[in-house]
Amino acid sequence: MPIRLRLVGLATSMLAALAGLSGCGGASTASDANAGAETVSAPRASAPAPVPTLADIGNRLFNEASVSASGKLACAACHVESRGHADAEGSFLPLGGVEGRHQGLRSTPSVRYLDQAGSFGFDAQGRARGGLFWDGRADTRQQQARGPLFNGDEMANVDVAALATRLRALPYAGDLRAAAGLPAAATDDQLVDAAVNALARFQADDVRFHAFTSKFDAVQDGRTTFTDQEQRGLAAFNDPQRGNCASCHDSRPAPGIGRALFTNFSYHALGVPRNRSQATADPAFFDLGLCGPQRNDLAGRNDLCGMFRTPSLRNVALTAPYFHNASFATLEDVVAFYATRDLDPGRWYPTVNGQVQLYDDLPAGLRTNVQRGAPFRRAGQAAAISPQDAADIVAFLRTLTDGFNTPAGAQ
Repeated sequence: MPIRLRLVGLATSMLAALAGLSGCGGASTASDANAGAETVSAPRASAPAPVPTLADIGNRLFNEASVSASGKLACAACHVESRGHADAEGSFLPLGGVEGRHQGLRSTPSVRYLDQAGSFGFDAQGRARGGLFWDGRADTRQQQARGPLFNGDEMANVDVAALATRLRALPYAGDLRAAAGLPAAATDDQLVDAAVNALARFQADDVRFHAFTSKFDAVQDGRTTFTDQEQRGLAAFNDPQRGNCASCHDSRPAPGIGRALFTNFSYHALGVPRNRSQATADPAFFDLGLCGPQRNDLAGRNDLCGMFRTPSLRNVALTAPYFHNASFATLEDVVAFYATRDLDPGRWYPTVNGQVQLYDDLPAGLRTNVQRGAPFRRAGQAAAISPQDAADIVAFLRTLTDGFNTPAGAQ
C-alpha cells in the first residue's frame, strides 16, 4: 500500500478513536476542553469564618488570666467548672491581688442557678432578698462580672483604663469589638462594658450554668427513683420540725421554670465560727455581710449585720468549703453544725477562761441577730436532727449534683 494511503488511514483511525473517547466523557471539542480547564483552575470559594458571638467571647474571657493585674487569675480559676463553678478542690479562701498572693475575704460562691435571683431589695415583711454575691451588692450578671475585675483581693485592675489596656492586648480584641458592635477606636469604657456584657451573656446562655441534670431532676421527671436513704433525707430536709432546710432552700419548683432552685435568695445570720485568715488576724475585724465591708449602703442597719445570702444547694456536694468564710470543709460538718450549734457549742466555738465564745465571728452587740428556731435547739432540748437524719440529709444533698446519667433500663 502506498505510504500516503497508509497515513490517511492512520489519521482516520485516530479521529475515530478520539470520537469514541468523547462518547465516554473525554474532551472532544474546544468548548469541552475549555470547560474542563475552568473546572480545574477556578478556585472554590471558601466559606467565611463565623463571627464569634458575644457569648463566645465571654467564654474566652472567663478563662483569660491576662486580664488580671497579676496575669495569673482568671474567673475560671475560682469558679471551677468541675466544682460546680465554685472554689477549686482542697482550697480555702481564693488568692488574688496584684501579686496573686492576697487572700480573699470570702469563699467563692457558685455562679450557677442565679438567673432568678433578681435585684436586691426588701419584701413586704422587710426581709432582704435577691442580688448576687454573698452580700447581694450586685443586681445583674454584668455588675457581678465587673466586681472581681476591680476588686483588690481578686483581679485587681486599678481602674477602667488599666483593664482596657489589657483587653486591647488580647489576640481576640478585634473579635470582642466586632461581637459588641464597637469601632476600632472604641473608648476604654466601651471596651470594659463590652467585656462584662460578654461575661454575663456567656453565663446566661451556656447550659452549664443552669443544667438541671441532677438525680433529683431525673426523679422529678420519673426517669429514676431515690434510694431509701435519699428519700428519708428529702423528708427530713423538708420537715419543718427536723431539718427545716426547705424554709430557705426551697425544694419546690420555682414559678416560671418548673424546677427547684434550692434557695429563696434570702439572708440570714447563722453564727458560723470565725475562720483563721489574713483578715481575721486582726481581732477587731468582722465581716458583717449586708452591713459591710464590701457594701456600705446598709452600714447603719445593725439589724442586718452578719446576714449573708442563702446559696443554692444544687451541686453542694462539689462546692466545699462551705459558708461565706469557708469555715467548714465537709457536708457532714455543715449538717452537724445545724444539729448541734446550741446543744454542743464547745464543738464549734473556742473556750476562753472556761467560757464558750458563742457566735465568735460577730461583735458581742450584734449576736442577737443570729437565727434561732428549727433546726437549732436550746441547751436541754432534744436535737431536731438525729444522727440518722443527718446522714440521710447528706445522702439526699448528693442527689443535687449535675451530670446524673439514668442507669440503663431504669424507669
